Amino acid sequence: MNITDWNQKPFTSKTFSQPYHPMSYNYIDYMDVWYNMFYLQSYQHSWFIQFSRTCNFQFPAWFQKWWTFFGLLDSIFPPDIQEKFEFYKKRTSSQPFTQPKLLTFCSRLRIPWILTWNIIKKQEQPHPFPLSLSREFNIKWWDKFNHDFVCQQKVLELISARPGSSNSKDSSNSSQGPTQEEFLTLKSKCQASLAAATDLEQYRQELLQTLKQFDDQQENEDNEEIVISDDSYVDPEFILYGGPMGQAR
Repeated sequence: MNITDWNQKPFTSKTFSQPYHPMSYNYIDYMDVWYNMFYLQSYQHSWFIQFSRTCNFQFPAWFQKWWTFFGLLDSIFPPDIQEKFEFYKKRTSSQPFTQPKLLTFCSRLRIPWILTWNIIKKQEQPHPFPLSLSREFNIKWWDKFNHDFVCQQKVLELISARPGSSNSKDSSNSSQGPTQEEFLTLKSKCQASLAAATDLEQYRQELLQTLKQFDDQQENEDNEEIVISDDSYVDPEFILYGGPMGQAR
Protein backbone atom coordinates (compact mmCIF):
# COMPACT_ATOMS: atom_id res chain seq x y z
CA MET A 1 0.00 0.00 0.00
CA ASN A 2 1.35 3.41 -1.02
CA ILE A 3 0.97 6.47 1.16
CA THR A 4 -1.52 7.74 -1.44
CA ASP A 5 -3.66 4.64 -0.84
CA TRP A 6 -3.62 5.40 2.88
CA ASN A 7 -5.64 8.56 2.06
CA GLN A 8 -4.44 10.47 5.12
CA LYS A 9 -1.27 11.54 6.91
CA PRO A 10 1.12 8.71 7.85
CA PHE A 11 0.80 9.29 11.60
CA THR A 12 -3.01 9.45 11.54
CA SER A 13 -4.39 6.31 13.21
CA LYS A 14 -6.98 3.87 11.91
CA THR A 15 -9.04 1.49 14.03
CA PHE A 16 -8.83 -2.28 13.72
CA SER A 17 -11.96 -3.99 12.44
CA GLN A 18 -11.66 -6.60 15.23
CA PRO A 19 -10.99 -6.03 18.97
CA TYR A 20 -7.27 -5.75 19.53
CA HIS A 21 -4.79 -4.03 21.81
CA PRO A 22 -3.81 -1.41 20.87
CA MET A 23 -7.03 -0.47 19.12
CA SER A 24 -5.45 1.58 16.33
CA TYR A 25 -2.49 1.67 13.96
CA ASN A 26 -0.92 4.14 11.54
CA TYR A 27 1.02 3.91 8.29
CA ILE A 28 4.34 3.55 10.12
CA ASP A 29 2.93 0.51 11.94
CA TYR A 30 1.80 -0.88 8.61
CA MET A 31 5.35 -0.55 7.25
CA ASP A 32 6.83 -2.24 10.33
CA VAL A 33 4.46 -5.19 10.04
CA TRP A 34 5.93 -6.12 6.68
CA TYR A 35 9.27 -6.68 8.37
CA ASN A 36 8.24 -8.02 11.78
CA MET A 37 5.61 -10.54 10.70
CA PHE A 38 8.17 -12.79 9.02
CA TYR A 39 10.21 -13.02 12.22
CA LEU A 40 7.32 -14.63 14.11
CA GLN A 41 7.54 -18.33 13.37
CA SER A 42 8.32 -21.73 14.75
CA TYR A 43 11.51 -23.50 13.76
CA GLN A 44 9.65 -25.61 11.21
CA HIS A 45 7.67 -22.79 9.63
CA SER A 46 7.98 -21.57 6.04
CA TRP A 47 6.30 -18.67 4.25
CA PHE A 48 4.62 -18.95 0.86
CA ILE A 49 4.63 -15.48 -0.73
CA GLN A 50 2.80 -14.40 -3.89
CA PHE A 51 1.59 -11.01 -5.10
CA SER A 52 -2.15 -10.39 -5.26
CA ARG A 53 -3.98 -9.84 -8.55
CA THR A 54 -5.24 -6.51 -7.17
CA CYS A 55 -1.78 -5.37 -6.13
CA ASN A 56 -0.71 -1.77 -6.76
CA PHE A 57 2.51 -2.20 -8.75
CA GLN A 58 3.81 1.30 -7.97
CA PHE A 59 5.81 0.12 -4.98
CA PRO A 60 7.05 2.71 -2.46
CA ALA A 61 10.73 2.99 -1.62
CA TRP A 62 10.39 1.24 1.74
CA PHE A 63 8.85 -1.81 0.04
CA GLN A 64 11.72 -1.97 -2.43
CA LYS A 65 14.01 -2.15 0.61
CA TRP A 66 11.79 -4.93 2.02
CA TRP A 67 12.28 -6.77 -1.27
CA THR A 68 16.06 -6.87 -0.71
CA PHE A 69 15.45 -8.64 2.63
CA PHE A 70 12.63 -11.05 1.82
CA GLY A 71 12.24 -11.13 -1.98
CA LEU A 72 13.37 -13.90 -4.25
CA LEU A 73 16.49 -14.15 -6.43
CA ASP A 74 16.47 -15.10 -10.09
CA SER A 75 19.06 -17.78 -9.29
CA ILE A 76 16.20 -20.05 -8.14
CA PHE A 77 14.34 -19.74 -11.46
CA PRO A 78 13.98 -22.91 -13.55
CA PRO A 79 15.76 -22.62 -16.93
CA ASP A 80 12.64 -21.67 -18.92
CA ILE A 81 11.64 -18.93 -16.44
CA GLN A 82 15.22 -17.66 -16.32
CA GLU A 83 15.20 -17.45 -20.11
CA LYS A 84 12.01 -15.36 -20.03
CA PHE A 85 13.50 -13.05 -17.41
CA GLU A 86 16.68 -12.52 -19.44
CA PHE A 87 14.50 -11.74 -22.47
CA TYR A 88 12.51 -9.24 -20.41
CA LYS A 89 15.67 -7.50 -19.13
CA LYS A 90 17.12 -7.27 -22.63
CA ARG A 91 13.95 -5.83 -24.17
CA THR A 92 13.51 -3.26 -21.39
CA SER A 93 17.15 -2.19 -21.09
CA SER A 94 16.40 1.21 -22.68
CA GLN A 95 13.29 1.88 -20.58
CA PRO A 96 13.51 4.09 -17.47
CA PHE A 97 12.75 2.16 -14.31
CA THR A 98 12.19 3.18 -10.70
CA GLN A 99 12.34 -0.22 -9.02
CA PRO A 100 14.24 -3.50 -9.46
CA LYS A 101 13.28 -5.24 -12.69
CA LEU A 102 13.10 -8.54 -10.86
CA LEU A 103 10.46 -7.04 -8.55
CA THR A 104 8.43 -5.82 -11.53
CA PHE A 105 8.77 -9.15 -13.31
CA CYS A 106 7.73 -11.24 -10.30
CA SER A 107 4.91 -8.98 -9.11
CA ARG A 108 3.28 -8.56 -12.53
CA LEU A 109 3.49 -12.24 -13.40
CA ARG A 110 2.69 -13.30 -9.81
CA ILE A 111 5.72 -15.56 -9.45
CA PRO A 112 5.68 -17.06 -5.93
CA TRP A 113 8.51 -18.16 -3.68
CA ILE A 114 9.01 -19.94 -0.36
CA LEU A 115 10.87 -18.17 2.43
CA THR A 116 12.42 -19.73 5.52
CA TRP A 117 15.00 -18.71 8.09
CA ASN A 118 16.96 -20.35 10.86
CA ILE A 119 19.17 -19.27 13.74
CA ILE A 120 22.86 -19.88 13.15
CA LYS A 121 26.09 -19.15 14.99
CA LYS A 122 28.30 -16.81 13.03
CA GLN A 123 31.64 -15.11 13.57
CA GLU A 124 30.46 -11.51 13.10
CA GLN A 125 33.55 -10.02 14.76
CA PRO A 126 37.13 -11.25 14.40
CA HIS A 127 38.61 -13.60 16.96
CA PRO A 128 38.79 -13.48 20.01
CA PHE A 129 35.22 -12.10 19.98
CA PRO A 130 32.62 -14.83 20.63
CA LEU A 131 30.25 -16.17 18.02
CA SER A 132 27.02 -14.26 17.38
CA LEU A 133 23.50 -15.55 16.84
CA SER A 134 22.21 -14.55 13.40
CA ARG A 135 19.27 -15.25 11.15
CA GLU A 136 20.03 -17.13 7.96
CA PHE A 137 17.38 -16.64 5.27
CA ASN A 138 16.71 -19.14 2.51
CA ILE A 139 14.43 -18.99 -0.51
CA LYS A 140 13.10 -21.87 -2.54
CA TRP A 141 11.23 -22.29 -5.82
CA TRP A 142 7.65 -23.58 -5.60
CA ASP A 143 7.61 -26.70 -7.76
CA LYS A 144 3.83 -26.62 -8.30
CA PHE A 145 3.89 -23.22 -10.02
CA ASN A 146 2.31 -23.32 -13.49
CA HIS A 147 4.98 -22.12 -15.92
CA ASP A 148 2.28 -21.20 -18.44
CA PHE A 149 1.70 -18.06 -16.37
CA VAL A 150 5.10 -16.85 -17.60
CA CYS A 151 4.61 -17.66 -21.26
CA GLN A 152 6.12 -15.59 -24.07
CA GLN A 153 2.86 -13.74 -24.68
CA LYS A 154 2.60 -12.68 -21.02
CA VAL A 155 6.16 -11.39 -21.05
CA LEU A 156 5.56 -9.42 -24.25
CA GLU A 157 2.47 -7.84 -22.70
CA LEU A 158 4.56 -6.89 -19.67
CA ILE A 159 7.22 -5.33 -21.91
CA SER A 160 4.65 -3.28 -23.83
CA ALA A 161 3.06 -1.98 -20.61
CA ARG A 162 3.97 1.58 -19.62
CA PRO A 163 6.74 1.53 -16.97
CA GLY A 164 5.42 2.46 -13.54
CA SER A 165 1.75 2.00 -14.40
CA SER A 166 -0.40 0.06 -11.95
CA ASN A 167 -2.48 -1.70 -14.62
CA SER A 168 -1.10 -2.78 -17.98
CA LYS A 169 -4.54 -2.81 -19.62
CA ASP A 170 -5.30 0.71 -18.53
CA SER A 171 -1.88 1.93 -19.56
CA SER A 172 -2.16 0.47 -23.05
CA ASN A 173 -5.51 2.18 -23.53
CA SER A 174 -4.22 5.52 -22.29
CA SER A 175 -1.12 5.33 -24.49
CA GLN A 176 -3.33 5.18 -27.60
CA GLY A 177 -4.23 8.86 -27.18
CA PRO A 178 -7.77 10.18 -27.79
CA THR A 179 -10.57 7.74 -28.45
CA GLN A 180 -12.26 7.49 -31.84
CA GLU A 181 -15.31 9.32 -30.49
CA GLU A 182 -13.16 12.22 -29.24
CA PHE A 183 -11.37 12.42 -32.58
CA LEU A 184 -14.62 12.51 -34.58
CA THR A 185 -16.01 15.25 -32.32
CA LEU A 186 -12.92 17.40 -32.80
CA LYS A 187 -12.92 16.70 -36.53
CA SER A 188 -16.57 17.77 -36.83
CA LYS A 189 -15.89 21.06 -35.03
CA CYS A 190 -12.90 21.80 -37.26
CA GLN A 191 -14.85 21.09 -40.45
CA ALA A 192 -17.67 23.38 -39.33
CA SER A 193 -15.21 26.21 -38.59
CA LEU A 194 -13.50 25.87 -41.98
CA ALA A 195 -16.83 25.70 -43.82
CA ALA A 196 -17.90 29.00 -42.22
CA ALA A 197 -14.92 30.90 -43.70
CA THR A 198 -15.95 33.54 -46.30
CA ASP A 199 -12.53 34.43 -47.75
CA LEU A 200 -8.99 33.07 -48.05
CA GLU A 201 -7.60 34.97 -45.04
CA GLN A 202 -10.39 33.78 -42.74
CA TYR A 203 -9.93 30.23 -44.03
CA ARG A 204 -6.20 30.51 -43.27
CA GLN A 205 -6.89 31.73 -39.72
CA GLU A 206 -9.39 28.94 -39.09
CA LEU A 207 -6.90 26.38 -40.38
CA LEU A 208 -4.17 27.69 -38.05
CA GLN A 209 -6.61 27.57 -35.14
CA THR A 210 -7.47 23.97 -36.03
CA LEU A 211 -3.80 22.97 -36.00
CA LYS A 212 -3.37 24.73 -32.65
CA GLN A 213 -6.20 22.67 -31.15
CA PHE A 214 -4.46 19.46 -32.18
CA ASP A 215 -1.13 20.73 -30.78
CA ASP A 216 -2.76 21.72 -27.47
CA GLN A 217 -4.40 18.32 -27.13
CA GLN A 218 -1.09 16.55 -27.82
CA GLU A 219 0.66 18.77 -25.27
CA ASN A 220 -1.94 17.87 -22.63
CA GLU A 221 -1.36 14.16 -23.28
CA ASP A 222 2.40 14.65 -22.98
CA ASN A 223 1.92 16.47 -19.67
CA GLU A 224 -0.13 13.53 -18.38
CA GLU A 225 2.74 11.22 -19.27
CA ILE A 226 5.16 13.46 -17.39
CA VAL A 227 2.96 13.50 -14.29
CA ILE A 228 2.74 9.72 -14.26
CA SER A 229 6.51 9.45 -14.64
CA ASP A 230 7.13 11.98 -11.87
CA ASP A 231 4.84 10.12 -9.47
CA SER A 232 6.80 6.93 -10.03
CA TYR A 233 10.18 8.60 -9.61
CA VAL A 234 9.48 10.88 -6.63
CA ASP A 235 8.22 8.61 -3.90
CA PRO A 236 6.58 10.32 -0.87
CA GLU A 237 7.94 7.72 1.56
CA PHE A 238 11.50 8.20 0.30
CA ILE A 239 11.30 11.97 0.76
CA LEU A 240 9.70 11.68 4.19
CA TYR A 241 11.77 8.89 5.67
CA GLY A 242 14.83 8.05 3.59
CA GLY A 243 16.11 11.00 1.59
CA PRO A 244 18.28 13.93 2.63
CA MET A 245 15.28 16.26 2.39
CA GLY A 246 13.36 14.09 4.82
CA GLN A 247 16.22 14.11 7.31
CA ALA A 248 16.43 17.90 7.15
CA ARG A 249 12.79 18.37 8.16
